[in-house]
This record gives sequence, structure tokens and C-alpha cells, in this order.
Amino acid sequence: MSELRARTAKTSFCESKGGQYALGCAQAQALASEAAQRNNADAINVTARPETVLRGAKLSKLTQSTAYKLIKSLREKVSRKATDEVVKLVQSTVKQLYLYMPTTTMVWKSTRHKDMTRQIRSFLWQCLHSSLRIGKYWEHIPECEDRELCPTCGVTEDLDHIMVQCNRPGQAEVWKLAEKLWLKKGHTWPAPTVGAILGCRLATFKVDGRKEGKDPASEREIHNRWVHVINERLEIDRSLKDQLRYGKQYSVAPSLVRDTWKGILEDEANLPENWLRGPEVLVGIAPVRSQRSPPPPAVDGVG
Repeated sequence: MSELRARTAKTSFCESKGGQYALGCAQAQALASEAAQRNNADAINVTARPETVLRGAKLSKLTQSTAYKLIKSLREKVSRKATDEVVKLVQSTVKQLYLYMPTTTMVWKSTRHKDMTRQIRSFLWQCLHSSLRIGKYWEHIPECEDRELCPTCGVTEDLDHIMVQCNRPGQAEVWKLAEKLWLKKGHTWPAPTVGAILGCRLATFKVDGRKEGKDPASEREIHNRWVHVINERLEIDRSLKDQLRYGKQYSVAPSLVRDTWKGILEDEANLPENWLRGPEVLVGIAPVRSQRSPPPPAVDGVG
């Protein structure tokens, strides 16, 4: 293949059926027969020419996603000072608020959480990269220097000023409403900062030293869950007795099902003889019902 690729002229292959190629075919067969009878093979250099070796990916099979990943892997990763500063700010804020240090990967991954809209994810990504056209961005652009300052406050309009410090109506009112809603959950309201906002998806919450939603089950819940599991197992055994449906390998003998559950069924004495095919059958332990509060006493003169 290397020699064929090295040719500059067109190379064609065709099937020879005699005619003008008969002599050449006969000679080729004679050489092949002679070579087959040798005890030692000829030393042939099979090293391919470097210029004929195909390298890289096959374009017909290459997707845009794969090509982009390959290009990124070849580029040397260059850290941006502004980006590193923002990431470190988020890390230190999360450590202060939630008592753990997130990795750089965790910070970037948090900006792609599915709970946030595409616009918010894009905004957080730009904030981490310090790529928003605000504040110092306009400092050295002719005729645009005035855009560096906030028109309301007259100070540099950076991300911190826009989010939490600006006196223009809008952000202060939103933060007050957020605080009011937050306090309804019984949490302590942390003062909003850029680090806390950009690291919002890295927050962890606990209640009484336990993760929220992990309170131990009550005695009634434990009882009812166990009864539910046992009743489910009973229904599975009743259905597995059907050999036509589940086959001989997976079905259970009806006699085995009866012997297994004998003496522990609810109202067993009044069950039909063929209770395996009848309506729902329950074990003899009933679930615990929640106790309703008694009605308030009647007030004189009120029916």
C-alpha cells in the first residue's frame, strides 16, 4: 500500500481473463509457485514510507463534537488571572458559608446545573470568566470611558456593585424579598455577596445536624412500611403459582404458597378454599392508621 500511495500516476486494478494479459498471468503464477517451494523467505523491506502513512482522523467519520474536543486537548491550557481570582473568591466564600472547600472542577460544574435556565448558566459562566462588558472593560476604549462608571452612584460598575451595592431601584428590593422568603424556612440569612451568588449551586443545608429530609421514620411509618412489603411479597407468591405464565423454572407450586402463608393471613377461616385465585388477600397484621384529632367542643348557642 505504501508503494501504491507513492505513485504519482493513476493506479487501476482489473481482472485478467487471458488475451494480452495471459503471458503476464502465467509468469506471475510461475513465480508464486517457485516462491512457495523455497525453504527460506526473501528478506523484503516492508517499512512504509513516512510520507505515505495516513495520520489523523477520518473526516467522513469525524463529528464536530469530537473534532472540538481533540482541538481543545492539543491546545495548552492557559490560566487567566481574572478567572482564577473569581474562582478562588467562590471557593473561599463556600468554605466560609458551608464549611467545605470545593475544587475548581466543582465550581465550574455547578454553573451547568439543570435546575437553572440556559440564560442563567451562561451568565454565571461569563461571571466566572470576568468576560462581562462592565466596569474596567471600558477603561481604555476611546469615547467609551464613561461607561466604566455607574450612572446612578458614580463609582466603577463592577459585578459586586451591580449585584449588591448599587442604589438604583431593583436589586435591593429583590434581595429584601429573597430574605423574607428565606427566613420563612428558618435559616439564617447570609449577606449576599458575589462569591455566594456565583457559588449558589454549591450550597449544602442541614437541619439539627442531619441532612434535610433524612429524619428518622416514626414507629407508625416503620410498622406500615413493613406490612406493605409483606403484603407485596404475598401477592408475588400468589402470582408466581401460574406455571403457564412464568414457566416451570420460575413458577412456585400452589401447595408451597399455601403452606408458607398458612396461619398468618387476615380472616383466614373465612377465606375461600382457592384463595390463591381470589381477590386481594392480606396478612393478619393491619397497618396503623393515623389518629385524627377529636372535633372541637360545641360552643353554647352554636349548632
